[in-house]
Amino acid sequence: MGADSYWLIALAMIGLSVWKTYTGPALAGFLSLSYPEMFMFNVLPAMAAGVFGWYFGAVLHLPLPFQKQVHFRPRLRKFLRAWNNYGQVSMALLAPILIGIPVFTLVSRKLKQRITTTFLLLFMSILFCSGISYFGFLLFNWQEYIAIDVLLPDSVTTL
Repeated sequence: MGADSYWLIALAMIGLSVWKTYTGPALAGFLSLSYPEMFMFNVLPAMAAGVFGWYFGAVLHLPLPFQKQVHFRPRLRKFLRAWNNYGQVSMALLAPILIGIPVFTLVSRKLKQRITTTFLLLFMSILFCSGISYFGFLLFNWQEYIAIDVLLPDSVTTL
């Protein structure tokens, strides 16, 4: 893998991990990248997305769906109902899979949760989900069955 294709793949992992944490580590596992590379290109951008959502939780003055009956957002309403039933810990565990990291931190900020608790739970959740995705792809050894050179465009493979 050349330097240009390495950085293109790294940017793809960063883009995938900002919203759904399990997709970037799956790509890193598929390409047999090391765990520190997976951590740098997936976990750190996901935490940056969490900071982004926390910041916009303070800047945006949008009411929560249960406070205003005009707009109906079924996914967010289901998430808030689950938050009230199961708590912040289980919602942090499900956030990388269900709604994404920025939305979790935005909702956490709107519900006046503590920043240290929110980001500690978010970090552990991201680490758990990305670890399962990364090591799962390494365990199944997908690169043996699918040639990555076939999937990459010609301009990337010739660089």
